Amino acid sequence: MTSPLPRFDWDIFCCVVDNFGDIGVTWRLARQLEQEGHGAVRLWVDDLASFSRICPGLNPARDGQWIEGIHIQHWHKT
Repeated sequence: MTSPLPRFDWDIFCCVVDNFGDIGVTWRLARQLEQEGHGAVRLWVDDLASFSRICPGLNPARDGQWIEGIHIQHWHKT
């Protein structure tokens, strides 16, 4: 049984397009918000495989996971 997720103060969405610039910027923003104590952060990413190339420890096969105090959620766009 998994524990319920906390209420998030920030939801950041990233559509990975090219050259890791988009995910790089949103990842830095998410880490800065968390590190400076601005509240709980959830980062929604549509391409976890690409994100895992710049985020060691990220498992692209998992829909939701915690990395560096930030909840990473796979964003399934419809």
